[in-house]
Amino acid sequence: MTSRSPEIAAARERVAALLERLRRINLQVVVVAPPDATRLAARDRARAAAFAAGRAELFDEAAAAARDGVLRAFASGGFSGTWAVTDWSISVANADDRAAAAAAFEEAAMAAVVEDLVDEDTLEDLLATTSELERSTGMPSPGALSALTGRLTGGANGPRSVVLLVLLVLAGAYLAGIFGSTVGLLVFAVGMAARTLIGRRSGTDA
Repeated sequence: MTSRSPEIAAARERVAALLERLRRINLQVVVVAPPDATRLAARDRARAAAFAAGRAELFDEAAAAARDGVLRAFASGGFSGTWAVTDWSISVANADDRAAAAAAFEEAAMAAVVEDLVDEDTLEDLLATTSELERSTGMPSPGALSALTGRLTGGANGPRSVVLLVLLVLAGAYLAGIFGSTVGLLVFAVGMAARTLIGRRSGTDA
């Protein structure tokens, strides 16, 4: 099968569409697991099918493009300089998390190449992790201002909630400067949890 065959052209179009969709996934929100035995077996089946159908080059190109997309996404958005209006530079994902995300994107690209060649179980195994990432894309990034203040307006305790939020930020930043960012984040997280619990008990959406 030549590289210009209709089947390979269709596979290339699927890969291009997938890569565009993957660009919209927010990789800062959720952590996924690395490939397990089931996913590794699906990778092997996909690779064998691609090679048998003359799509080996496209298979490798698609996986590499998906992996590079993850690296670019983390490079451009992996750190937040305005985490909770502080100057802390915090990345939600560590190196292992990034490798796991890259593996998930690779598998999705592999699925696009061999969609018409393998069984449904193989496709499901290859796409499961990326589907999890896509479902989480609408969630705000941890520590984002939208996550912290989105529910502060419109309620009876709105002004008090804003004051409390500012105090928590200042306390966390102060303790982070003395004891390190871990302690500051811990204090801030405990304070936010207490604030939420008090708001629920008082019958307000603080």
